This record gives sequence, C-alpha cells and structure tokens, in this order.
Amino acid sequence: MIYKLSLPEILVSYETSSATTNKLLLISGGRAPESAWLQSVSRQRIIYCADHGIDICRHSGVMPDYILGDGDSAAADNWQWAKKSNIPLAEYPVDKNLTDTQLVLQVIAEKYHQNDIVITGAWGGRFDHLYSSIFSSASLAAQNNIICAADEKETLLYLQNGTLQVKCHSMPISISLLPLSTVCEAVSINGVKWPLHKVVLQQYWPYAISNVLQKDSVLEVTVGKGLLGIYFCWECITDKFH
Repeated sequence: MIYKLSLPEILVSYETSSATTNKLLLISGGRAPESAWLQSVSRQRIIYCADHGIDICRHSGVMPDYILGDGDSAAADNWQWAKKSNIPLAEYPVDKNLTDTQLVLQVIAEKYHQNDIVITGAWGGRFDHLYSSIFSSASLAAQNNIICAADEKETLLYLQNGTLQVKCHSMPISISLLPLSTVCEAVSINGVKWPLHKVVLQQYWPYAISNVLQKDSVLEVTVGKGLLGIYFCWECITDKFH
C-alpha cells in the first residue's frame, strides 16, 4: 500500500501495511511558518495548537479545532479570543513536567491511531524545546504514525523500517540523514550526489550530512532497521558550520 503526504515543497510516498485514517496538524510555539504555507497545509486537517501556536493561527487566519497549554507564551488577547470563540481549550498549570507540545502529542497518541501528523512551529527558538519536540515526535513515529516537522524552510521526515520516495517541487539546499534511534541499519539513499547502499548509521556519529539532490531526481530512502530522520533545508537559516 502506498500513502502520499503532500506539502508545498515535497510529495512523499510511503510504503505502508496499514491505512492512515486521521490527518492532523500540530502548531507549536517556535518559528511561525509563512501564512500562505500554513493555510495550504491546514486544509482538511484537524488542527491542534500548543500555547503560542494560537498566535500563529490567528495571524494567518487559520481556525484551530483544539488548544492545549498553560498560556504563558500566547498573547493574552489571542488566548481570550480563543475562549470567547468557544474553541475547546485545555488549560494546564505553568509548573508541569511536560512541554505544551508534548501535552498535545500525548493527547493525539491517546485519542487517534494510524495518523498522518504534520508539526509546524517546531523550528527556530530554543534548542532544548526543539530537541524535546523532535524526539517526542519520534515516539509517535515508532508507533507507525506518519509524522513530520515542517515549514517552508525546513522539513524532517521520520522513517522506521521501510522505504519512502520524495519528489521535490523546489530544489532543497541540502538533504541529511539523521539516525534517531541508537543505530540505523541497512540505510540506502538514491537520487543524490553521494548515494549510500545498505550502510550503518550511528546516532553518536551522524556523518550522512548535507547531501545534494540530483536535478529532476526522485529521492528514495530505505532503512532496514531503526528510526531515521530525513532532513531537508530550503533556505540558509544561519551561517555555515563544518
């Protein structure tokens, strides 16, 4: 069975053995995506906001279906607007163990199964929050959910024990393979300048960084065992690091 995930920059085809039944969008509190990008991705998805995500929604004219969080990073007028608009809102204390994004992921994991989940507003901001969001999302990917963290500048696809193909509508600056489990075995990538064939990638020494898509190629990635992140960058976010 082939499942297709469509984003403005890419079309992803997954080989999957189970039907995906729920399409969700989680808007977190990091860098806001462009309004047009968010409006495009939000169509026909159940929309969850984590705290400051309500500010991103309201700025872009996107109506969320659910809001969770402590309200400490959301603009007070937008938080009150959500309440007056009767959007279901689960309010939590500021002093808690989980981040607002983790709270939403926990609710999604309990409420839905066999999901297609796009997380936006994850990039930018503090590294500790990004780290928490990336690995908390990995826990859902390990439960056979199709999940990605994306905006118009950066996208991370999760792949566990399988194959995906990616058609890029715009040329990325770079593509990297990031082992999100301790070891990823039998990893292959084709359609790039530096292909790999059934290699082992280790989390503590991730070397498959900054590959280049061959012009007009369809990218194909396989991981035989493990959870792999496939990262795309379309815009220089900071100075180059080597």
